[in-house]
Amino acid sequence: MIQDILVIVSCMFTLIGLNGIFTNLKNRISPPKDPLPPDATLPLPEDPHKKEFPGFNARAVKAASEQFLVILAEPSWQGVAAFATAIATALVAGLIALFIDLPDPVLAALGLVSLAATGLSAETLRRRSIAGSWLPPDILGKKEVTAVPVPDKRPEPPVPEVELSPAELPGTASLATLERYWVFEPYAYIRIERVSNEGFTYIVVEPPISLKEKTILMETYAHLRDIIIYDDVEKKKDERIDPVAVAKIIREFDPDITEDRVAILTYYIKRDLTGYGPLDVLMRDPALEDLSCNGHDLPVFIFHRAYGSLPTSIHFSEAELNQFVLKLAQKANKQISLSNPMVDATLPNGARVQITYSEVVSTKGSSFTIRKFRAEPMTPLDLIRYGTYNAEILAFLWLAIEHRKSLLVVGGTASGKTSMMNAVSLFIPQNAKIVSLEDTREIQLPHKNWLPTQTREIAAEGLKGDIDLFSLLKACMRQRPEYIIVGEVRGKEAQTLFQAMNSGHSTLSTIHAGSVYEAINRLTHDPINVPPVMFQALDLVVVQSIYTLGKTRIRRCLSIHEIEVDKHGEINPILLYDWDIQKDTFPKRYEKSKVLTEISFHCGWDELELEHQLKKREEFFSWALEVEPPSLRDLANAIHDMGD
Repeated sequence: MIQDILVIVSCMFTLIGLNGIFTNLKNRISPPKDPLPPDATLPLPEDPHKKEFPGFNARAVKAASEQFLVILAEPSWQGVAAFATAIATALVAGLIALFIDLPDPVLAALGLVSLAATGLSAETLRRRSIAGSWLPPDILGKKEVTAVPVPDKRPEPPVPEVELSPAELPGTASLATLERYWVFEPYAYIRIERVSNEGFTYIVVEPPISLKEKTILMETYAHLRDIIIYDDVEKKKDERIDPVAVAKIIREFDPDITEDRVAILTYYIKRDLTGYGPLDVLMRDPALEDLSCNGHDLPVFIFHRAYGSLPTSIHFSEAELNQFVLKLAQKANKQISLSNPMVDATLPNGARVQITYSEVVSTKGSSFTIRKFRAEPMTPLDLIRYGTYNAEILAFLWLAIEHRKSLLVVGGTASGKTSMMNAVSLFIPQNAKIVSLEDTREIQLPHKNWLPTQTREIAAEGLKGDIDLFSLLKACMRQRPEYIIVGEVRGKEAQTLFQAMNSGHSTLSTIHAGSVYEAINRLTHDPINVPPVMFQALDLVVVQSIYTLGKTRIRRCLSIHEIEVDKHGEINPILLYDWDIQKDTFPKRYEKSKVLTEISFHCGWDELELEHQLKKREEFFSWALEVEPPSLRDLANAIHDMGD
């Protein structure tokens, strides 16, 4: 109701003012007979080097105008009074110009005043309509809500200029708070606490900003988007925007802003322009494994390494979610549209992302799932620390991979197959020729003689150029690799992979299956159809799984099998190790291993020497776990020296 009245009044003032101005001007001004008076002189051309107003600063004037508009649109008594003054000015100037006979200069001045006041009223009306701020909050009986999470839940204006201490978190933890910790000091921290009867929620807390500071942010965004050119894509994202230049632009819009508020606004600018916007804190949190959003107006869910699956305090509207998934696709250097609404890609930080756009695929609108990976890849020492494997099993796998035995890792989704394969790839000799093939880059190796390749998919119809795993594998065979690493086999590339095994290449790969028997069924039936006789070249199958104990996920090696094929073509997996779930141990289930027998034969070892080699590697892990954790390169060098 209030909005309708204001619209009618503003339009009335505008029409009255314009009608008065043009009616009086028409009656008073008669058109001259000559287009130019006799005593008039033509204007001289301006000197391009002459500065007529040396002190004029267009940006400062724009900033002052913006501040005046902020005051007019502010949901306070001061803002209401200023808005009413602008409307009254337009009304009075228009009525005077309409009904009173005045000299031409005075009439022109009144017309300009009426137009300016009407324009200010219209712009103020537009801003109040967008913000929904018609009257002060105390009149409507509600408090103003800011989009940025406020740690202490106080009203937004005014924002206290308190410098956050990097040593301790602001505020105090309530009884409902489970944990608090910094993610990006001193600007963003996490609070995990119970919210009413909805259980625990992952709450992102960032510095609150006022309505005026939001306006400054929007103006700074617009200015930076006009001038930013990413001339060096390899440059770290935090170095692409100069904080000194950003602070200078912010001060042009508000010369009186303090240093701590400039730092906070700079944080938001970097977060939104070079980071992941509202999800930037989540992407920085090393305790998170994956993030997902199932649609608009729903909370973003995360999986926390310590507390399991939790909803967050972050929500997207429909328009915000559509814009965000477009930004994710752009960061992954992929195209997504209504004609191509699904994208699987890798983000610049190495995380895997799956995106659906609009309601073409997902009935709840756009969605995304991000699987994060560690900054440093998993190592054999990490597998022991997490209890996924023990030192004895890894010593066995070390000896097998070092002597070019083929390995297939089996497991379900998120069971850690690729991480495990990446870890045991450190057992490959340093100078061996390695070629890896993946759909999305996940494998990270310190070896210098390593060629990583990945598939390419072209979404446009009628264009050739798709490169799938099968094409990569065929090309890989011409490069004389000693080790071939395939991210995952799921189709016809599996036949070529087994061909490579049978021709003497050592291979490491993964496949989705729950057990060794399920993996064999998948490989020997449609659509893969690997002949059973070719399984003679596959030496080891490692089965890995993921379990949930309470709210914690654990990953364990379920079993390790050797593969044998009898004279009738039957594939027989032979158990070497399995997981005792009661004791959480990995007992040895074999007396004699075909793999170890072949290694002993080729190296000329007797049984005592074979046991010595296994024991030496097992002791290496025990020693490495007691010292300071080495870097990936140092660990690879130590493994190489031990193998020699």
